[in-house]
Amino acid sequence: MVKHHLFKRTEKSQLLRVVEDICGLHAQVHATPYFSLWNRVKNFQNASLDKALYEDKTLVKIWCMRGTLHLIPSQDLPVYNQALKRMWFEHHGRFMRAPEWLPAEERKKVIHPRIVEALAQRPLTRRELNDKVRSSLKDGSLPYDRLFSGWGGVLKETGYGGMTVHAQPRGSESCFARLDKWLPNVDLDKVDEEEAQERLLLKYLRGYGPATQQDFALWSGLIADDAKGAIESASSLLNEVGIEGVKGRFLLLKEDRKTLESLDPDEKAPPRLLPKYDSLLLGHKDRTRIIQEEHRKNVFKPKVGDTAATLLVNGRIAGTWRHKRTKKTVTIIIKPFETMSREDVKQAESEAKELSQFMGRTELKFEITP
Repeated sequence: MVKHHLFKRTEKSQLLRVVEDICGLHAQVHATPYFSLWNRVKNFQNASLDKALYEDKTLVKIWCMRGTLHLIPSQDLPVYNQALKRMWFEHHGRFMRAPEWLPAEERKKVIHPRIVEALAQRPLTRRELNDKVRSSLKDGSLPYDRLFSGWGGVLKETGYGGMTVHAQPRGSESCFARLDKWLPNVDLDKVDEEEAQERLLLKYLRGYGPATQQDFALWSGLIADDAKGAIESASSLLNEVGIEGVKGRFLLLKEDRKTLESLDPDEKAPPRLLPKYDSLLLGHKDRTRIIQEEHRKNVFKPKVGDTAATLLVNGRIAGTWRHKRTKKTVTIIIKPFETMSREDVKQAESEAKELSQFMGRTELKFEITP
């Protein structure tokens, strides 16, 4: 909770640090990064994130961990890219195989250069890119139909290949830019893969430690051997610690041990209303540290690719929540897993009131359903 800036909200000037500390904001759902930052930054406003992304460009939107969209610090893009790109091309990107997709070599030699050329002047929407690239190809057969899939398609390849990044959207349409034009001072080659994977591990443990090798592999999308190699390379910077009642080899940064020991375990963490796919929820393979096993299926639904919005009470998932909006009113509906104490209900309602103001609504309707 402390490392994720959920115990106490951080000053607005530290927005970039928050994103760095939690290893990026999950961004598969458009609203998630905004709600995630509202939970962590005092008096957060959406415009602050948009400014960092599209004006200052201190943050960048890109596919990285597990083939999912994240917002990460632009200065850290070389680490994320070099650590993870081989995993995409060798493992996670395997769905882009024949007969539904053009062969990988043809995409690399024919499609990728056309995308780079199309983006020479300015960012383009997915539809504009599709039209430009398709118009330059003689063959209009089926394999071209899914090139610019809304799930990423060939633009995931050019993203992992260091050619493209997300640019400022036009309304609800995603836009894409050439990396060398959007972030001309970012050099992806300043780290190699081995160094990048070690640095990614250290970033991960700074936000999610203590954690196991399996936790790091699941969170990052790396195969077990690469995760193990990163741990071995960084071993001099790590402590192995135990967690009472839990089996496993847990790793913690040596520099974080004093922080851990300085905390008061009896101090209660405040309630938080985390959005779908918040980064805290996806950081570990063993999620019993934040949720009882019998309630897991109510939050994590891998078969439909969904992770619910959650209510945290004292650092653990105590229920799910949803909201409905009208012009003036927001209704926040909490579905707890167990009966909540009066004090927890009072604090959750106070948090919901602040959330309604963040959503720009003057009235709150607060409901707890069985």
